[in-house]
Amino acid sequence: MKIKTVQQLEYSRPLDVHKWSDYPEVNGFVNQIWDEYLASEFIEPEGPGKRAKSPSKKQFKVLLLDLYVALKEDPELLIGLSLAKRFFKPNSRYNALHISFKIIDVVHYLKKVGLIGMKLGVKLGLSTRIWPTEKLQRLFQQSNFSPLLFRSHEDKEVIVLNDTELQPNGRLSDSGKPQEYSDEDYAEIPRMRKMLLRYNDLLRRSFIDLQNHEEPVYRRRFWNPKKRAWDEKAIVTGHHNKFVRRVFYRGSWQLGGRFHGGFWQQIDGDKREQIRINDFRTVELDFSGLHINIAYALEGLGPIEGDPYEVEPLFNVPASEQRAWVKALSLTAINVKSEDQIYPAFRQAQPTGSRAKRFRNVELRKLFDAFKRKHQAIQHYFCSDQGVRLMNIDGEIVARVLEYFTDRDEPILSIHDSFICREQCKEELTRVMNQTVSDMLAGFVIGIKANKEVADLSSVIQEGNINVTQAKDHYLNRPKDDRRCDGYLKRWEEHKSWLHMIENPIYEETSIRKL
Repeated sequence: MKIKTVQQLEYSRPLDVHKWSDYPEVNGFVNQIWDEYLASEFIEPEGPGKRAKSPSKKQFKVLLLDLYVALKEDPELLIGLSLAKRFFKPNSRYNALHISFKIIDVVHYLKKVGLIGMKLGVKLGLSTRIWPTEKLQRLFQQSNFSPLLFRSHEDKEVIVLNDTELQPNGRLSDSGKPQEYSDEDYAEIPRMRKMLLRYNDLLRRSFIDLQNHEEPVYRRRFWNPKKRAWDEKAIVTGHHNKFVRRVFYRGSWQLGGRFHGGFWQQIDGDKREQIRINDFRTVELDFSGLHINIAYALEGLGPIEGDPYEVEPLFNVPASEQRAWVKALSLTAINVKSEDQIYPAFRQAQPTGSRAKRFRNVELRKLFDAFKRKHQAIQHYFCSDQGVRLMNIDGEIVARVLEYFTDRDEPILSIHDSFICREQCKEELTRVMNQTVSDMLAGFVIGIKANKEVADLSSVIQEGNINVTQAKDHYLNRPKDDRRCDGYLKRWEEHKSWLHMIENPIYEETSIRKL
């Protein structure tokens, strides 16, 4: 691969320091390259004495596996990493494999022996980019084992506590950077971690994919304000982008606590309709106006009647378009500290060339005032930075729903205020969502809507399992755009073969790990 343009260098993802595998064929491949190219250069100490938590060979293995997975995801995808020592914290809970600054020596040596290409990022304002050369790609092709043999989140921390940062205006906000903590800091941490580890294990064993994508990559277009041009972001939609963490904000266990991760949170809503779980079609169920409703519940008021985002007509546009503007304004208002922050944030999020992008403050204030009049009882939640506190409640709602279905070995996907499930689980998921909200908010009810119509399959479903023979006519008569493409079918077959493989005692994944 010859890297020529900045655009090619920008198409990358960070080095994943949690790639791992203990399958014999993978270890044999790692040992082969290590012995041939690196063993004489990186001699590990032998005999008694304290051993390094992460010897050079272990770090090489992590790097090699991530290069292999990136190549399989997309041959054009590069790996980004910093060469600065401060970015490597081997004793951090967020670096369970104890990757240290030693890995940089490995990177430079792989470049020297011609196994990777490298472009330093100093002059470009980017992190350094690396990629497998044709030489290494040929070695990969000779091995040709499935990336399903790699664990993409080996011992990765699932409970994250973000730090705070001081803004120029003197306000504190979430930094987006994890901070260290102790399990003794908050009594619920062990319970939350145990649940999430089980959930991630269920996701790993589950096949979750887009039925109409030949390759497991979704390219999403977005407006890049720095470039003043449309840009493209590639999102991996396959096996190695299903890991979910629970993130708390601003250094507090009472702020946030939402579930982040999984490609389904990164793709557009209309594309989510194409998700299949274990080769079953899915439906997405959405809480209507979740944070607005939670605010009403906290005030001891009854459920909202009608659509919370519908106000009197103020512009000569379809009601659905005005509703979308009001919804965007209201969600912003709950998450900021003053009204003057709402309007710039609203405009920035609108599509380039749209009418909403050109709205002046006076027009947006007209919409926001109408929304406040409709919800006078909870006006004190607006422009008061209440969003992170309400997220703590919706995060716990999601946690309880996911735990219920994880206990039943049924993978459910969350997108903060909505859930994706197999079509035949729709009624059970609706019941669990309603019951969870009622338990947490003293009998409060929040409306739930589906993203598409689902045929009534109750007569052929028992405990979440569908009798395909009885439902034959329904499935044979589905529209053509609901059919599965060849690339999807190939991945589905590979997944089934992998599941069969890991049931073989030879590949027992809990066995002692060896390089």
